[in-house]
Amino acid sequence: MAYVLGTVISVLLMAFMSRTEVREDNKMTRVLRRLPAMIPLFLLSALRWDVGTDTWHTYTPEYFAMMSESRELTEKERQILIEDYRLYNRSNPEVEITEENAMDFYSETYKHTAPGFQALERLLIAMNADVQWLYVVTSLISLTFVFAAIALQSENPVLSCLFFVITSTYFLSMNVVSQFMAISICLFACVFAEKRQPVLFFLFVLLAAAFHVTAIVFLPVYFLPRLKVWPLACAVVVLLTFFLAPLLVPLMEKLVHLLVPKYAFYLGSYLEFETIFFALGIAVFALGTYYWKVGESKPYYRLWYYCNVLGMLSLCFSPYLPSMKRINYYFAAPHFLFLPLVVSCEENFKRRRILEIVLVLLFIAETFVAVWLLNKNEVLPYRMSFGAEYVSVP
Repeated sequence: MAYVLGTVISVLLMAFMSRTEVREDNKMTRVLRRLPAMIPLFLLSALRWDVGTDTWHTYTPEYFAMMSESRELTEKERQILIEDYRLYNRSNPEVEITEENAMDFYSETYKHTAPGFQALERLLIAMNADVQWLYVVTSLISLTFVFAAIALQSENPVLSCLFFVITSTYFLSMNVVSQFMAISICLFACVFAEKRQPVLFFLFVLLAAAFHVTAIVFLPVYFLPRLKVWPLACAVVVLLTFFLAPLLVPLMEKLVHLLVPKYAFYLGSYLEFETIFFALGIAVFALGTYYWKVGESKPYYRLWYYCNVLGMLSLCFSPYLPSMKRINYYFAAPHFLFLPLVVSCEENFKRRRILEIVLVLLFIAETFVAVWLLNKNEVLPYRMSFGAEYVSVP
């Protein structure tokens, strides 16, 4: 219910802020007018506790491990550290769960996070900030860049605000915290790709990589707006990649070792194909292709269309390279910006409204199943308080 209420208020605020816009507004004014719409979602994200698998597997215990280098942990913090370590090893019962083992493990793992994220954590620790403040600050950074991207790039900011939640992109931000900071910065950088401002684009992508090194995969996006590859050719490339992926795995493994060595230990393990993500990519591709002739000349259409294609290409390798799912996040994230743009290509008013309603209902259904029924990314239970008692999620 908290998510539903927050989404409704956020969408209503976006609608109100969009109505008050005047033609003479510059870019900064457009952004500032729409940022208040993020407040409900920011509060939900910032004041959470015990939400997100990575939250209590990674970020909270690593924060405490880093904090222990400058001061002694409280009894509550030590218990959280131990409990997180137990949860991390719940499928490995032979591991001895002790405070010393937990501290050794997380003291080593936090050193693999990107330097920008480490710097942010150390700044908060220097201020003696509770771990809750890590989620306050990271939520503020991520949502500010997301809503700035909506303000500057979206054909329909109100619809983009809604799709941001119902495409589950918002819930992703509550799990892969450091990577979503990078994703949100990359989304904002699309402004400079479309406007052909290479220095600013590459600077922002490098800033994103400071928070999560995988952001470097976004560098080729700068060239997408001027790319001219017809939809049929895109479909053929995706189909060939799907079938040739096993043969290309050795090359991709070398790239993983070179670009994201942190995930190299996943190599060699076979996982299930990311069917749901791939199906969503196909659906967006089909819709974007249907309106290609109308939309290809519109700003951002080619960029986001080809981003979706890159996402499908990365998912072709998902059974062999688990990091490909994480790579897809960068290219699938613009869906909440692309879908309203595609809808705007429908010239018939009634058909456009029907298309909007159908898309909204379909994504609400998908999100309901993923978040409420399947508890995707462990976004439940939900708590909104500082210093909340820790409740382990089995």
